[in-house]
Amino acid sequence: MTMETTHFDDKVTIECLKNGQKVEADVLSFKENEFLSVVVQKTAKINMQWNESKGLYIGRQIGLEFVTEGPEKFVTNHGRG
Repeated sequence: MTMETTHFDDKVTIECLKNGQKVEADVLSFKENEFLSVVVQKTAKINMQWNESKGLYIGRQIGLEFVTEGPEKFVTNHGRG
């Protein structure tokens, strides 16, 4: 029997919609297709909500809007197959 384990990266790239700048952020908490909380440069926390129609996580901080597709997903198969 083969089992799958899903893991997500602890880093994510977010993009500021106003200027197109992309920065790497650390993932604080995450639930796929629901929410994502990140911290940028260990100072700015951004809470992001999943937007089904756009297929993106969207959040606001200091008057700016940020988007991301979320952290990279890794699926591992283990057991006998």
